[in-house]
Amino acid sequence: MLVDGSYEILSCDDVELGIKRSSALSFYACHDDVKEAKALLVIIPGLGADSDSGYRTHLMRTMAENYDVACISVDYHCIGNRPQLGAKFGLDDIDRAILIKELAKIGITLPIDLKIVDNYDKTCVLLKSLNEEITIRKESGVLPDDFSLDVSMTMLPTKNEYQNFGVMQAMDVLNAVLYTKKYINNAKFEHLPVIMVGSSHGGYLAHMCAKIAPWLVDAVIDNSSYAIFLWRLIGFGKEIDFTSYPCFSTDTLYQNLCLYFFDKTYWTPNEKSPYYFSDAREEIRNILNLDHLTVQSSYKKPVYVSHHCIYDTDIAPSKDKTKLYEALKKLKFDATLHMIKDESEVDGKFIKSLTHGMGMSYKLLLQRELPGVMKKILSKKDKKDEIDEKCIEYKCGDLLYKFSEVSNQIRLEVTNI
Repeated sequence: MLVDGSYEILSCDDVELGIKRSSALSFYACHDDVKEAKALLVIIPGLGADSDSGYRTHLMRTMAENYDVACISVDYHCIGNRPQLGAKFGLDDIDRAILIKELAKIGITLPIDLKIVDNYDKTCVLLKSLNEEITIRKESGVLPDDFSLDVSMTMLPTKNEYQNFGVMQAMDVLNAVLYTKKYINNAKFEHLPVIMVGSSHGGYLAHMCAKIAPWLVDAVIDNSSYAIFLWRLIGFGKEIDFTSYPCFSTDTLYQNLCLYFFDKTYWTPNEKSPYYFSDAREEIRNILNLDHLTVQSSYKKPVYVSHHCIYDTDIAPSKDKTKLYEALKKLKFDATLHMIKDESEVDGKFIKSLTHGMGMSYKLLLQRELPGVMKKILSKKDKKDEIDEKCIEYKCGDLLYKFSEVSNQIRLEVTNI
């Protein structure tokens, strides 16, 4: 019989920014109690439809029923940062400064009572008012008929969270794994090998988990993840050029407005800020970092399997993914990259398009790759020359990142070199 449940645990604080976390970490678990699980399958959602909890619950139940696996899926830090996941939108101080500047170009001054728009309701009132005012000005000939006002917006995630990007999120996934091994099903999962699966951002986090705790991850199954972290998703593109570097944009919500959306974040490109996103902060978040891969290769080597489209050049550039898997192979990892190259490989079922993600479902990806990956990791023997310590250090410019497993949690220490 299938047994599933929801859990809330304490996870990591933001060590990099020195911010105490106020939200709990939620995750879901599912297993079949009439058969023995041979692996723990960790389903890591991305930022699209695969983040839907109903979809993930169905997927976990299907996997637990049809394969010898227990499953978990994690609502990692700031997962609720998209409208389909409960996020609202508003204007922060930078957004308001940009709006005032854009409005000044067409001779509009914000009403005094609408200058502070720090929540969703006030923001909607403001946008509706601006849309109506521009319509009036178009009808009177003050503005051309094709005019559209560019507006910078900030997504307001659920749980009052913000975008740290990558590090806290991967630590959340790993902490859920450790909790599952220690406390769920009377610790019967404690010695199970761990298989991470993810698409796009979820696949990126699967790779990050293997980087942060290689002793804990036995395999990564990935679809279309980025090897170099996608910096425009971190939230501070508005400080550089808000129309060129948004997370996403739309001109369909209001007739006269084009909205440019950014993740809520404390990171900034301002070198004078204590929240400065330095080169070191970027280095730790890149999977394609040859020095870091060399360090990781001294530990237990996860099996890697990835599918990618050669025409993916914006979100997850295929050239970076190719370099990553070439590097993994040189370092003696069992790493397989399936690069989809032309229309003949679009079968309408497994591969539905030549765009980012290829329309590929987790279910079909796992049906294709999970049996082979399980066979490999269950027959794999640890090598004597592998480091068996539960800690790893990465040099990043003038900083040293140290990840360790302590009391069934992943800890992070960041020190100056």
